[in-house]
Parts: sequence; C-alpha cells; structure tokens
Amino acid sequence: MRIPRFHRFIVIALVFCGVRAFAGQATGTLSVSATVVNTCAVLPGGGTLSFAAYDPVNANANAPLTQVGSFQLQCTTGTSAAIRLSQGVNAGAGSTDAAPIRNMANGNNRLQYQLYTTSAYTTVWDNVSGVAQNASGGIQKVAVYGAIPPGQIVSAGSYTDLVVITISY
Repeated sequence: MRIPRFHRFIVIALVFCGVRAFAGQATGTLSVSATVVNTCAVLPGGGTLSFAAYDPVNANANAPLTQVGSFQLQCTTGTSAAIRLSQGVNAGAGSTDAAPIRNMANGNNRLQYQLYTTSAYTTVWDNVSGVAQNASGGIQKVAVYGAIPPGQIVSAGSYTDLVVITISY
C-alpha cells in the first residue's frame, strides 16, 4: 500500500517537530473552593422621599401629608438583614433611636415628620429593630412611607433632613 505524499509529509513533520510519545500517564484531583460571604450595600445615591407642597392652613390643617419614597439595596442571596433609619440630622428634643422625633429644617425653623414601615402609617421606622429584609441576591427596592403631621404653622420655604440608612446582616 502506497502512502499519499501529503500523509508522509505530516509524519515527517511530527517526527522533526519534537512530538513525543508518552509511556504512561497518572491522574489526580485538584480541589477548588471559595467562600461567599454575607454582605449588603445601599446602592449609590441612597434614596429619596420628596413631599408635595405642605399647606398647614387649608389642605393639611387637619390631615397629614403623606408620601412614599424609596432606596435600593443589594445583599448576598439568602442574607437576613435588618434595615434601620437614623433620627435624622435635625432630630427633635427627646428623640431617641427607639423613638425618633424627626424634623426637616429651614434655617432655625423645623417641620416635624415621621417615617413608617408600611402604608398603614402605624409603625415608626426606628434605628433599633428596623425592618427585616430577606435578600434575593438582586437589587431590591425598599419603600419608605413618610408623613408630615397636620396643622404645623411654620414659615414658608424649603425644608430638608438627612437620614442615615444602616443595614445590619
């Protein structure tokens, strides 16, 4: 049987290119591992809660002004976390982490408000127990329910506060 010229060329190339024949082989295993840690983060930008215009004389003389805000967080899948909200930088006299008295400020003027855990506006979102969150691993939007009590006679203007979001896991 005659070997085609092309096949002879391949055989010669393999011999001269240093292809070696092995006499045997051995096998083993490589153990690969990693540890995934529980972690959480409030996504950049924090969150916002912007109330509409507050009218203490007419619309909000006897009814609170309510609004829903939100922030986003992300935790490792399966992480159990507690989300706490601080008293704010303008906390009122007698305010505590367990019973925050929150105020927005415009210079020396104060406008009281409160943050709640649900749309029922009955449970104040504190800085002690907070709100439980079970992580899905993805980005989660967390609602914050705010209310300004009725009938606060204050000067007209823009009022602001800054509340720190803390996630314990």
